[in-house]
Amino acid sequence: MSLPDLSGGYAPLWCGAALFAWGLVAILGCCARRAVSFLHPLLTGLGSLVLLYLALTGGTASFALPLPFFLGDAGLAFTIDPLSRWFLGIIGLIGCALAGFTPGYLAHLRTRLSLGFVWAALCVLLISMSGVVLAGNAISFLVCWELMALSSFVLVAADHEQQAIRKAALIYLGATRVGTAFLMGGFLVMHSLTGSWTFADWHVSGAVALLPAVLIFIGLATKAGCWPFHLWLPIAHPAAPAPVSAVMSGVMLKTAIYAMVRLFVLGDHLTHPALGPFILILGAISALWGVLFALLQHDLKRLLAYHSVENIGIILMGIGVALVARQYHLALLAQVGLAAALFHTLNHAVFKSLLFFGTGAIDAQTHQRDVEHLGGLIHRMPWTAAAFITGSAAICALPPFNGFASEWLLYSGFFGLATTGATVGLRLGALLLMGWLALVGALALACFVKAIGVVFLGLPRSKAAESAREAGRGMVAAQVLLAVLCAAFGIAVPALLRPLSAITAPLNAGAALAPVWTLPIPLLAALLVALVGGASLLMHTLATRQPTRRYITWECGFGTLGPRTQYSATSFAQPISRLFGSLYRYAVAIRVHGTRRRHFPDAIDAGATHEPYLETRVYRPLLRNLQRVAGMLLMRLQAGSIHQYLFYIALVLLLLLWVGCR
Repeated sequence: MSLPDLSGGYAPLWCGAALFAWGLVAILGCCARRAVSFLHPLLTGLGSLVLLYLALTGGTASFALPLPFFLGDAGLAFTIDPLSRWFLGIIGLIGCALAGFTPGYLAHLRTRLSLGFVWAALCVLLISMSGVVLAGNAISFLVCWELMALSSFVLVAADHEQQAIRKAALIYLGATRVGTAFLMGGFLVMHSLTGSWTFADWHVSGAVALLPAVLIFIGLATKAGCWPFHLWLPIAHPAAPAPVSAVMSGVMLKTAIYAMVRLFVLGDHLTHPALGPFILILGAISALWGVLFALLQHDLKRLLAYHSVENIGIILMGIGVALVARQYHLALLAQVGLAAALFHTLNHAVFKSLLFFGTGAIDAQTHQRDVEHLGGLIHRMPWTAAAFITGSAAICALPPFNGFASEWLLYSGFFGLATTGATVGLRLGALLLMGWLALVGALALACFVKAIGVVFLGLPRSKAAESAREAGRGMVAAQVLLAVLCAAFGIAVPALLRPLSAITAPLNAGAALAPVWTLPIPLLAALLVALVGGASLLMHTLATRQPTRRYITWECGFGTLGPRTQYSATSFAQPISRLFGSLYRYAVAIRVHGTRRRHFPDAIDAGATHEPYLETRVYRPLLRNLQRVAGMLLMRLQAGSIHQYLFYIALVLLLLLWVGCR
């Protein structure tokens, strides 16, 4: 039996029908016990396979839903093209891994969460993200955008009995409200300028494009977690279950990147000469800021959350290169910059989901995410360790993994600007950004050396780490799948450049991307097999218990070497943290205990502190002032008089009628 042909004009209709059925069955089955263990993982896997199949064979088409699916003067319209297919592929790929990992992870939270409700919300999140990347007009986009925001809020607040999680969920919800407000403001301005809600009809340039471009960018940057709109990221990710964090960081943030590429780079919808340098500089700051704060973290999920800020900055740097190159009519470099951004979007989804899965497996087996209470897990969880190390090598852009391939494209874009730039400032700026990106990569490498060394190597630092065992088969299989993809996407780059050429071709008069490197397919396959075989052999060696021979070491006064004699995460990161300490007021407080502590201390404690200036000096005072003003207004407006409330309603209605009749 052959699969239906989705390459014709009904491609989005097939996808829409499948997604609607998927979501309906998921919601109806959220309270059924059997659905939790069988139906929901099956639906998530099959629905993700539909998205993946559509991304590979979907073609280009558009359609609009008929009545009653109609809102205002614009219907729910959807479009599939090479750009939306690229992001559909990302959603489908991570969704397939999610279906295998999540059942085993949620098993240890069965008494604390409503598992059916979590699965239903996950399905709605995947469907709404698909709707965002398929939306053909602003109304459809906002409807799916809000479904995505609300379903992700539900997932962050899944373990709502804990006060810290409720607070994190409310902070995330507030961030989504602020981002949506800016986004709606930008869309309303664009509608007033063009008279249309359809993205294809939006063509605004020059000074008039500055206001809607800034409003839309702030709304999208808030969702993407770009500096300085990233504050919700390190708060929401530790509160959410690990699979939810993987989807949010690996996929959901990328829906904002999709909209930026759609509106700012392709199709000349919004063009302004300041937009490219602005995005480029903001991306550079975000990359460095994220990796510096990641280096200070002890919670694995907070560490990964700050690395999302870093990698979103790297993606924005690619978009900035594309915009700057297009402004100076460097078509090939514009194509390379956009390809680097889109390729890193895919790669980040793969290795960041892998790292969150690894963190989730560690949490499920040890009930611990603090790196200072782990250690020695490479002998107890060898497959998780191998997958985590692979993801760490990929996020640090080490060859031959996928992070290296996409960052190499970005380096190529900077090098092209440095050699062919029209002005001295442009060439010098490109050279500086090359060094900046290298610094970010070096700091990321130091951060993950710390994480791997403290979590997986050495001796266990707690009873939980000492008694840890390997995760279940489904959790291991999902991690191995993503680890293999990290290697495959890094080796088989020419195969991935073909769909990227279809997306980036409009920037270079339809020309295809030149391969970054060309190797025969059999050699590529042999390299991939060698990598997988070597990793499997290493895991087999680690998992096989060998007889241990013990020797007396040079003890330096210790009877036996134990966990206290090992490097800690704080001590490892201290030299680098002090180097950049002026950026976040880094300090180490040392406390000596004992009655004769001057010469013979009983114990010495050292704790590092830092101050996030953006939170303490900007956002907290701003929120306090807003609360103060809101309190004063409420005291005046809420007088308890129904007549006064009716008067307010009448005034608002008259104002709306006046605006609508203009």
